[in-house]
Amino acid sequence: MGRSIYCVVTAAGSGTRLGNPGPKALVNLAGSPLLHHALHTLESLKDLVGVVVTAPQDYLEAFTEIVQNAALPYPCKIVAGGSTRQYSVYQGLQGLLTFDKDEGQLAPDDPDAIVLIHDAARALTPLDQFQRVCSAVASGCPAVVPATELVDTVREIAGESFTRQELEITPAGATPDRSRLRCVQTPQGFAGNIIFAAHQQEQEADQVRGGALDDAMLVTRLGYQQYFVAGSRRALKITYPLDLQLATWMAQNSN
Repeated sequence: MGRSIYCVVTAAGSGTRLGNPGPKALVNLAGSPLLHHALHTLESLKDLVGVVVTAPQDYLEAFTEIVQNAALPYPCKIVAGGSTRQYSVYQGLQGLLTFDKDEGQLAPDDPDAIVLIHDAARALTPLDQFQRVCSAVASGCPAVVPATELVDTVREIAGESFTRQELEITPAGATPDRSRLRCVQTPQGFAGNIIFAAHQQEQEADQVRGGALDDAMLVTRLGYQQYFVAGSRRALKITYPLDLQLATWMAQNSN
């Protein structure tokens, strides 16, 4: 592919829903923190120039220790995240700009550079998912999102919930065609200049502490089309204790 690849790994989220008092990225998965697993996969990504991890302000030292102990073959920096994921990504992008640029490397905000934004909570995302995203961006797609098909029937909510016999009951509405719906994952990949412009627009509009659900939505606001590539069931987002149990089994039986 030959294009410089940069990655922001978002890891500033809390582990509250996992029952963990600290950051989710520090939760143990098969003997190592979630963050360690996420960074280890990137070791085999060709043309990777550097990675920035966004961490909670109070845990910068702990995150730095994980990176140092991992002995990564690529440069990796820790920066403080913010109160929202969107602002944390913005901070991570600014961190990418601080990498020393060697001859032949593209700057992260160059139109030919590839910028990945990945959630540490998707710690077991396989390497080939990263490669598919990068290949699609390199082919000319400005925003690329890995996605999987829905396995459940989906219905809309038709009204407000109410209580009856101590049960919370919600009226059901229309049933969307699930063949036209997808569950999106990370890493999401972008042409460097586009993702920087998208986040800068939000920053200038003072929408950075609310707004979009993911980075591809910000790019859409700039007028660019986003595209899907195949995701993976292994790239599950570890949010609840059952997710962690499944991920632990997957990590222990990966061979």
